[in-house]
Amino acid sequence: MNELKSMWATIPPATQEDLAGARRRLMDGMSPRRRRFAATPRLAVAAGAAAAVAAAALVVGTGTPAYAVTTNPDGTITVAVNELRDPEALEADLLAAGVRADVTFLPTDTWCAETPRFDSVDGAYGGDKPHERGDEKGWRSFRATKPISQRELLISPQHVWPGETVVLEYSETPAGPAPWQLGTWLAKAGSTVKPCTPIPRGKA
Repeated sequence: MNELKSMWATIPPATQEDLAGARRRLMDGMSPRRRRFAATPRLAVAAGAAAAVAAAALVVGTGTPAYAVTTNPDGTITVAVNELRDPEALEADLLAAGVRADVTFLPTDTWCAETPRFDSVDGAYGGDKPHERGDEKGWRSFRATKPISQRELLISPQHVWPGETVVLEYSETPAGPAPWQLGTWLAKAGSTVKPCTPIPRGKA
């Protein structure tokens, strides 16, 4: 302790001029023109733009993305849906990713009436139960789309031929392990997908 007192005793007190200079240096360091983060490197901008193309999302009022569309390195596309909102925006993002899609978000326990809405590329759509998948694993509709979790769908564009449309129907469920039921099909090239007419689930 005595050594510290002796050391401080050798340091002369600061003058008013010294204090004013220190204040100027401090203020200069806080000036916005001195902030290093104000300038963004070009590489960072390019990387941000590439990331925006690879993953598109619609953010709802809660701050949680309603959905996200991600292009994977192998060319597949992952669609993650958190809330059934703005199907038109999801269609636009899928088109930007290279897949034409028709997306419908339905009220609880309803599905689209079969009029039929479109001409299917295979038997996955049609018959007495048009919204249920069968055991026919060779149907291209099943290879083009594959649920990978309760909220995620994997789209494989190599199984979607030019001009075809991926048809997605999400129907909310009041209870159960999944927040909704999902029907996926492929409409033939040149086939117009008609607007959905919601009807109670179980009715044709």
